[in-house]
Amino acid sequence: MAKWVLDAGHGGCDAGAVGKNNRREADINLEAAYEAMRLLEKNGETVLLTRASDVYLSYKDRAKIANDWGADYFISFHMNSFVDPLVTGTEVFIYEKGSKAEELASLIKAEIVANLRSKDRGIKEASYIELRETNMPAVIIEAEFLSNEEVEKNFDSKKYGYMVAKACLAFVDKVLLDIPKMNRKIPTREGWRVCVGYYKKYQDAEEEMKRLQRIGIKGVHLVPYPKE
Repeated sequence: MAKWVLDAGHGGCDAGAVGKNNRREADINLEAAYEAMRLLEKNGETVLLTRASDVYLSYKDRAKIANDWGADYFISFHMNSFVDPLVTGTEVFIYEKGSKAEELASLIKAEIVANLRSKDRGIKEASYIELRETNMPAVIIEAEFLSNEEVEKNFDSKKYGYMVAKACLAFVDKVLLDIPKMNRKIPTREGWRVCVGYYKKYQDAEEEMKRLQRIGIKGVHLVPYPKE
């Protein structure tokens, strides 16, 4: 069991990237983090969100939350943006290559690229505060470009969370299990009979009926069983 800090980038007064049709990066990141948390917890992992609502946190606050909690891994959810609206692709940032963070980043990137059929923009080193000041392997994911109108229209934030959770579980040698809970179907009938046994002799059936009545079970009566 590992301890994962899931960081939904931006929030509050900082909306992050905003698409042409006003879809906000901060909202996508939070929904993805919640979905990843649900799946990781369902598979036995321990999760802490840096933010659970639309609030602002500084980069230092996010790193401090992870360090104070003693997290094993730090995952920051983001979307990308660029002046050219045709640009697409997925990239992941880490502090230093050749580290466990790079292994984790590689799994996450591969999962997103494969599922979104996104352009692979690689794993890149960066000195962002969340990467530099965390005491555990940390990655920042830029899942896709919200500045691209098709991406903005079709991007599924829950699927984003699903892909990240699946990669994280693979990193700790687990296979993601997400079997939906099925509601039991109850057949419709006019009424139902509770049976407690079958007796060939009337005397045996009568004794069982009396025993059940003595222990307080009401509505007990004998019903003849038809001959074959």
